[in-house]
Amino acid sequence: MGIGLTFDEFVEVKLKPPVGADQAFRQAAEMERDEMFPMATVAASHHLRSRGYDCRPAMLDVLVKNGVATPSEPDVWSQADVDAAADHFEDCEIFVPYAAMCQALVCRYMDFLRPLREASERESQKYGRHVPADDQYFVMHRVPPRGITGDDGNLVDITPSLISFTLCDDIREKLERGEEV
Repeated sequence: MGIGLTFDEFVEVKLKPPVGADQAFRQAAEMERDEMFPMATVAASHHLRSRGYDCRPAMLDVLVKNGVATPSEPDVWSQADVDAAADHFEDCEIFVPYAAMCQALVCRYMDFLRPLREASERESQKYGRHVPADDQYFVMHRVPPRGITGDDGNLVDITPSLISFTLCDDIREKLERGEEV
């Protein structure tokens, strides 16, 4: 079970406009996705961080030097190059703090980001104003992972933790009073 986001998961939780967004926003997101690559080393580093990997430009330079990633030109990263770097960071467990938290909670970074985004969209629609997809506005709830045992009684698999979010009381009260958050 990988912890960090795949490229498609990144698109889903970071680029895809909220449900009900205008067609222009959907087209802009598609255009951004289509024009994302190739990217410079600094942009590749930022992209990998947003996917949950604790990456700095100098680290990418080391990956090139060690042959882990082989961009066709200096400072020109294709999607395949970035994915190769992501695979390396995944194998070495080099995560940003929130992804490391997910690893400790026995879930994927996507299992944290998707319900956070869904909670943001749900509450934004409910109150008619934008509620950021930021965990500082929500209380996180976790159903711990469950082990699945086989017929022989041995552990066969572990279902990941289930994460959900509800608004913090003070944020809900502000929204109910019509205040911005």
